[in-house]
Amino acid sequence: MFPDQLFVKTYGIMKCDEYDFLNFERLSVNKKITNKVITKRELMSHIKVELTLLIRCKRKIKDELEKNHKVEDFNVIKFLCDQVFVMFHKMHELFSVEEDILSPFIKFCQEDVGNISNGFDMQLSDHRDKLFNAFTKGVLALKDSLPLWKILIRHLRYKSPEVVEVLFKEATKGTKYFYDENISLAFRPRYLEWCLEFKGIDATRELFNDLKTLKPACHRLYLVMIAIEREEPNYEFDTIRKLFEEVTTLCGRDNVGVWIDYMRFEQENGNKRLNHKIIYNAVFKVKRELLGTLYEQHHSLEKEFWTALGKEVIVIDD
Repeated sequence: MFPDQLFVKTYGIMKCDEYDFLNFERLSVNKKITNKVITKRELMSHIKVELTLLIRCKRKIKDELEKNHKVEDFNVIKFLCDQVFVMFHKMHELFSVEEDILSPFIKFCQEDVGNISNGFDMQLSDHRDKLFNAFTKGVLALKDSLPLWKILIRHLRYKSPEVVEVLFKEATKGTKYFYDENISLAFRPRYLEWCLEFKGIDATRELFNDLKTLKPACHRLYLVMIAIEREEPNYEFDTIRKLFEEVTTLCGRDNVGVWIDYMRFEQENGNKRLNHKIIYNAVFKVKRELLGTLYEQHHSLEKEFWTALGKEVIVIDD
């Protein structure tokens, strides 16, 4: 039994006696090839039969998909393509192949790759619809759907970037039926990192300017953008300072870390003298109950600075 039997009989591509004769011919041709007694005319004739069957099956699949019918045994296309390829390979091994035969075959194969790919996409679209229906139900039913979002995006990250972008938009901005603040906050920085990988720095900056308008503000979105900008060659200090100014203004009341990160940036890369201004602003901005943590972390940062400075001091003996 050949792999195309189920498809051919299910859709009536060939009559039973015709298909039985084809299988007999396949066995006969393979045996003659093995024994090297087949003629070029016989082999070319068999290739044309396989090509004709391939075209008929392909047309049938296209018709079924256009009618939104499920296609049984889609692997028939791969099997028949393999058949044709093997036959031409044997033709090349056993005989000289004229250009007028080989060129159309190469063109046919190139066209077929695209057709098969499109067919698979159409076939899989039904499964994607079912997947997203199940995903939507899960998101609405679960109290914490964050793991579900992560699983789906991770699964589709490289397979369907365009679908992943839709998911990121829905996760960060919500839909008509769904919005979860925790989901939005969690995926804003992830969306930014994805955009950098798939679309580049200009699109990432544009996306950041869009995402930063969402409420409530997300400090991790800013920290990721700062890290991205600092990776750029010859980055501007003022660009980084502007981002730190924005994040400390928006999130600095509840978050000591953004102040410390700002001061560390100036201490290591920028202008340490600005740290006096930063700590002054922080003291008046953060919640009273966080002041102790602020002083503690600022003291540790200062200690780091002087320790590092001491290691750089060069002592010259008289």
